[in-house]
Amino acid sequence: MTGQKKTTMEDVAKASGVSYSTVERVLNGRGGVAREKEARVLEWARKLKMNRQLDEVSVRWLRIAIVTQNPDAPYYVALRQGFELAQKTFETCRVTCHLTFFTDLDPRSLTSVIQRASEKADALIVVAYDHPRVIDAVARISRNIPVVTLATDLPGTGRLAYVGIDNRCAGRIAGELMGRFLGPEGGQTIVIAGLRSYLGHEERESAFRTVLRRRFPTCEVVATVENLEDERSTERLTRDALKKYPKLRGIYNLSVGEEGIARALRATKREQSTVFIGHELTDISRSLLLEGVMDAVLDQSPFVEAVRAVEVILQHYKRGTTSGLPLQTPISIYIQENLPPVS
Repeated sequence: MTGQKKTTMEDVAKASGVSYSTVERVLNGRGGVAREKEARVLEWARKLKMNRQLDEVSVRWLRIAIVTQNPDAPYYVALRQGFELAQKTFETCRVTCHLTFFTDLDPRSLTSVIQRASEKADALIVVAYDHPRVIDAVARISRNIPVVTLATDLPGTGRLAYVGIDNRCAGRIAGELMGRFLGPEGGQTIVIAGLRSYLGHEERESAFRTVLRRRFPTCEVVATVENLEDERSTERLTRDALKKYPKLRGIYNLSVGEEGIARALRATKREQSTVFIGHELTDISRSLLLEGVMDAVLDQSPFVEAVRAVEVILQHYKRGTTSGLPLQTPISIYIQENLPPVS
């Protein structure tokens, strides 16, 4: 017999600086406790090695609000599937994910959507463009609940973390591939962005241009066009560019709409003579790679990003165990010859 004293609720209350009743409510999942106090109680209960399964404590449910654009684009479809998986995976941590999509790109409308989505939430995950109104709204929200930016960052908002690829690195890779594929002869290229006010898109474009200018001076970026993340407008923009620049030899699409670009290239019989680089490995981009219409695809695993973003929030609330996955997700480069098998 060691005579070692068993940790009690009174011990946890004293260490965490809250009342006994607060500890009792947290450990028995009775609710009515502020988020900060709940996290502190669970932290001290673990530190004091309280004799109970703290990871299975029936604490109140955490509601995560998720705001993204364009529910039909392949990237956002994969995100939605990732959040559905995260909710099932972390069910024992008592977390629910609520997705809200925005289609109106007016900053007033977007900030209203973000504010409404976050009103009854314990955390916010957001994919949004960089605008003073958006920055201000997210900054105000982050003072009350943890915010994770996904795919494109919003620096200066006080967000808890950014989960996604290094978009500058992605742009540099695209520039390197374009320069090498075009060869010494070089030629004219265009960039198709979704919204340049998405920081991630601006970073990709800027890095792409820098690499071509520095390492492949015979390659010239003659235009950047915005499709507003609308797949339907991508084909029209491509057709317009092909008419305006008859010597166009390269297209870097850092947004959506690969199928529309392919239709425009086929219509002008330039699908084999134009280097076409895009993002996200989907059924469509896989097919275009196999046909030789696309030359390379940069993939960032949105499915994994969604799960990791939820995990970051759970870590903040001291729930569950971390997978150890990095916040900066790796970039995979696919060409015709290294496509993974269809799952």
